[in-house]
Formats: sequence, C-alpha cells, structure tokens
Amino acid sequence: MLENLLFILLIFTGGIFLLISLIVLLFGIFKKSQKLKKIGFGIGIIPIMCLGLIIFWYLIAVPSFNKSEMEEFSGSYKIQIIEKGKEKTNSELNLFSDGTYKFNGKENIRIAKSGTWKTGGIDGQFEFYDENGNLIEYASQFGGNGNEKIIFNLYDFNEVRFIKIKSE
Repeated sequence: MLENLLFILLIFTGGIFLLISLIVLLFGIFKKSQKLKKIGFGIGIIPIMCLGLIIFWYLIAVPSFNKSEMEEFSGSYKIQIIEKGKEKTNSELNLFSDGTYKFNGKENIRIAKSGTWKTGGIDGQFEFYDENGNLIEYASQFGGNGNEKIIFNLYDFNEVRFIKIKSE
C-alpha cells in the first residue's frame, strides 16, 4: 500500500511540475525571456526525476527483490499435517530458483504436478502456474533465513502448510 501511495505521489508531483514547467516555458517563449526559459527548464528537471524514480523502482528494484526472494524460498518443502499431537509429512513440494516447481502429493490444493512459480503477486503472494501458463493458485509465504513456510488456502479451513526441509 505504501508503494502505491508513493507511486501516486510521484505521478501527481511530476504532473504538476511538468504543467508548471510548460507554462513557464511558454511565457518565456512569448516574452522572449531567457531567464523564464531557464527557470522553465529547471522546473522541468523535477518531472524527469519523478519518472526516473518510477522507472528505477519498477524495472530494477522490484525485479531484484523478487529474484532474491525466489532464491531464498527455493528448495524442498514437506507438508505439515498435525493429527492427535503427532506431525506427519507425506507430500513434497520442490521449488527451483529458475521458477519451476514439482509437486508430488494428493493434498487439497489445486496446483499441478509441475509448472512454474513466481514471486511478487498480489500482496506479495507466490503465484503458481500450470504447464500451459495458466494461473492456478496463490500461496502466502512466511519466515525466512531457514524458517520458510508456504501456506495455501490461508483464509480457508482447508489451510495447507508447507515447511522448508533444512538442508544439512
């Protein structure tokens, strides 16, 4: 949400200063004033900077964050089912850092046996696609630094929780 507010603020600020810059430039051209032209060009730097920040954020920063998150969460996950105080694991989800996954299990989630996944979905969720590229499921991620968890159906009573297998 903060990202959206900053985006709106940058667009609004850039648009206002672009309009002011164009008005000052037009007055400078009609009055043949070099001083007004220089002021107009000086004010025109602000919309360029706003546009540069937007381009930097969406073309460099966000993809970099998503790539590092994908590398952090790639690995093997076992499903966690708790029955009568005992923890059982029987399904496995393998997320690869190249954006592919393999799932072997019969749990109550709608992902295919193999496909692709990516980070940076709605509200930062993971998106899972089938082999044809169709979006089939979202998952919420939690933790980090060796305590990664991926949860499908987070707000449903059929929540399915995967916990990363620690490599030794």
